[in-house]
Amino acid sequence: MNKEIKLLGEVFEKSAKNLPNKLALKKGDTEYTYAQVEDAVIKLKNYLLGLGLKKGDRFSVIGENRPEWAVAYLAIVRAGLVCVPLDPMLKESEIIHVLRESEARGVLSSESHIYKIEDVKAELKSLKWIIPLNSIKELDVGEDIPADQIDPDSLAVLIFTSGTTGTSKAVMLTHNNIISNIRSFEPVIKLGENDAMVSIIPMHHTFEATCGFLYPLYCGAAVHYPPSLKPNDLRATLKSARVTCLIAVPLLFEKLLRAVHRKVARSPLPTKILFNTISGTASLLKFLRKPLFAKVRGEMGLETLKYAVAGGAALPAKVAKGLELLGIPILQGYGLTESSPVISVNPLGNSKNDSVGPPIPGVEVKITEPDTSGIGEIVVRGPNVMLGYYKNKVATDEVLKHGWLYTGDLGHMDKDGYLYITGRMKSIIVTQTGKNIYPEEIEEKLIKSEWIKEVLIVPRIDPETKKEEICAIIHPNYELLEQHSISKGITLAEQDIQSIYKDEVRKCNENLSAYKKITRFEIREEEFPKTTTNKIKRHLFVERGIRV
Repeated sequence: MNKEIKLLGEVFEKSAKNLPNKLALKKGDTEYTYAQVEDAVIKLKNYLLGLGLKKGDRFSVIGENRPEWAVAYLAIVRAGLVCVPLDPMLKESEIIHVLRESEARGVLSSESHIYKIEDVKAELKSLKWIIPLNSIKELDVGEDIPADQIDPDSLAVLIFTSGTTGTSKAVMLTHNNIISNIRSFEPVIKLGENDAMVSIIPMHHTFEATCGFLYPLYCGAAVHYPPSLKPNDLRATLKSARVTCLIAVPLLFEKLLRAVHRKVARSPLPTKILFNTISGTASLLKFLRKPLFAKVRGEMGLETLKYAVAGGAALPAKVAKGLELLGIPILQGYGLTESSPVISVNPLGNSKNDSVGPPIPGVEVKITEPDTSGIGEIVVRGPNVMLGYYKNKVATDEVLKHGWLYTGDLGHMDKDGYLYITGRMKSIIVTQTGKNIYPEEIEEKLIKSEWIKEVLIVPRIDPETKKEEICAIIHPNYELLEQHSISKGITLAEQDIQSIYKDEVRKCNENLSAYKKITRFEIREEEFPKTTTNKIKRHLFVERGIRV
C-alpha cells in the first residue's frame, strides 16, 4: 500500500514516480500520462495560489466527466483549498445556494456550463474567478509556489447533497477520510498498471470520485471517459480502453444486459437455445459461461472485463444473475457520501449479491436496537466517517453519536459478517442512477399552491417497469375548491379537479431538475394521519426501498 500518501493532492504521486509515461487519463484525443497529470496539477495549483487564495478557501469545479475535471479537483486540494464539486444538473437557484453557502471564491468550469456560473456571478459576493477548464493546458506560470502545510485531518472536500436548498446540508470530508477509504478499498478491489476503467458516473458523485477517479490514479491504472453515454459511444470506449474493471450504477448494468438480450434475440437459433438452456441451469455450467459467451461480451466491448462493481442504488437480483451468466462477476457494495463513501463490498470469488458484502477493512459496522429478526439501524465507525454537516450542528448531532455514524438505513448481518439492507428510516428517495431526492424539498414547492392543503412526496414502484417513480399524494384545499365552484356557478366534476392539480404539478416540475420531477399524483380526500407533534406519518405511505 502507498502508506506514505496522506493528502488527496498527492494521490497520484507514486504512480507518477514509477510510471511517468503510462496513460492516466483519456477522453477522445485528450490524453494525460502520469507525468503530465503531475505537471498539470502543479501548474494549476501554482496559478490558484498566485491569485492570492489562502489555505481553506473554497473553490468549485463543474463539468462533464473529462481529464481536466480530475486535474482541477487535484489542483484545488493540493493548493490547500477546499474543493466544492457542483452537479451540472442543478438549477440556477441550487447553484446559487451551493456557491453562496460554501462562500466559493471561484469556479473551474467546462465550456458547456460556464454560462450558468456567469449568469449567477453578480448575486455572489465571494465569487471572484471563473476559469474555463480548457485553459488548464495553456497555463504558463512561473516558479513553484509552495502551499502552506496541510493537515491530513483538515477539510478537503465539501459536498452538497442533491436537492438541499433551504437548510444547508453539506458533507465535510477530510483528506484522511477519503485516503483511508481508498486504502481500505484496495485489498478488496485490486487494480494495477495493467488495468483500465471507464468513467460513467458523474465525477461530482462521491462514489465515482473516490472509486472511479482517485483510486485508479492511486493504483496506476488508466481512466477513460466516453464522449457520451449513448450506447455506441460507450461501447466504442469500452472496447478501445480494453476495460478490466467497470464501476457503475445498477441502471447501466441493466441496460447492458438488455442490449445482450437483444443481440441474443437476433442470433441464430442454436445460440438462442444455448442461452436459454444455460439461463435455466447456470449453476451447473458455471465453468462454461466465460468461453460460451465470449463473442457476446466482445460485441459489447466487455471481452477484457474482469469484474464489475455496482453502487449508488440497489442492484436487482436478476441483473446480478444475468451478468454472472455471461461470465462477468458483479460485486455489489454499499456506502454513503458521509462515509467517503464505501462501507462494504462483496469480495471477488466469495460474493453474496443479495447482500452488500462485509465491511471493508478498517470500517466497523453494527446493528443498533435489532428486532426479533436481527434488523435494526446500521451504524458505522471508522476513519472514513465525515467531520459533519457544514454549518449545521443540529443535523450533525442527529447522525454522529459517540464516534458512530447513524446511517438511517435498516439492515442485518449474517453469521459470516455480510451486511444486508432491508429498508431505510429516512424519507430520502434514491433513483436508479444513484441520485438522492429529498421529498421535503418538492413538498415545500407544492405546498405554496393555494389549492393544496397537505402533500406528501413518496416513491412508487411502477408495477410494469419496476422502476421507482416520484409520486405526489395531494390533499386538496376543499374550501377553496368550493369557493371556486360557487363563484363560477358550476359543480366541479372529478376531471375538473384533476385538471387543477395536474396544472399545479406541472408548474412545480418546471422548477425541478429532470430526475426530481413528479411523474404521478393522486388526490387524497382525507387529511393525512399525524403524530402528536402534528407531523405526517410518512412511513405509512412510503414503499420501503434500499440504498446502496
